[in-house]
Amino acid sequence: MKEKYKRLINDGSGESDFWPTFTDLLSTILLVVLIIFVAIIISINKESKAMQAKAMESQTEIKKQAKQIAEKEKQIEALSYIQKDIVKDLDKEFKKQHMEISIDKDTGAIKFKDDLLFEKGKDVIKPEFKKQLDKFIPIYFKTLYGKYNDSIAEVVVEGHTDDKGDYMYNLDLSQRRAFSVVKYILSDEFGDFPYKNQVTKNITANGRSESQLKIVNGKVDRAQSRRVEFKFRLKNSYEGSETQTGK
Repeated sequence: MKEKYKRLINDGSGESDFWPTFTDLLSTILLVVLIIFVAIIISINKESKAMQAKAMESQTEIKKQAKQIAEKEKQIEALSYIQKDIVKDLDKEFKKQHMEISIDKDTGAIKFKDDLLFEKGKDVIKPEFKKQLDKFIPIYFKTLYGKYNDSIAEVVVEGHTDDKGDYMYNLDLSQRRAFSVVKYILSDEFGDFPYKNQVTKNITANGRSESQLKIVNGKVDRAQSRRVEFKFRLKNSYEGSETQTGK
């Protein structure tokens, strides 16, 4: 009987020892879960802040780009006004002198047709074309530099051919013709004219071969394609680059 009572007593003490141990284990598990939960919350907060920072950076970049676009639009608008004013003044000055000059009303590009320019396949300027240049050049550069000196970056003389013959041959011919025009303008033979010294620093000669043919009623107009054009480039005050007028 004594042994039986001892077992009962021992069994009761074992059960009483079990519950505190289980409670400690449960508390530990809950603590671990809580720590993990807190860590997850901290991580989420960090990611959220990082995303907010990126969003703010994106907004800042968008505002910066929007400002640049607005400035570019102002620049284009200002250049457009200057270009239109130059075209109007050129047209007015040529009409005063009763000169029939083919000037593009949108771009200011001035075209001289081939029939009075050069002999076929040659780059020597005809006397008739020299007479045109003698009258045209002083008025043209006086108008450009007299009023728009701060806006003019460059004057380009372009030679164009038709589509007859080899492209490279036409490229060489158109380049030589453009060069002949510039050479004559700056020569002693031409003589002095207003702003000639400035012109020597800003004028270039380009050959375009048959890259810009004149199309009329769906067909190449070879007579109009053979030409010399004067174009001007405007300074781009916002970026320090240049904008060309003429096509």
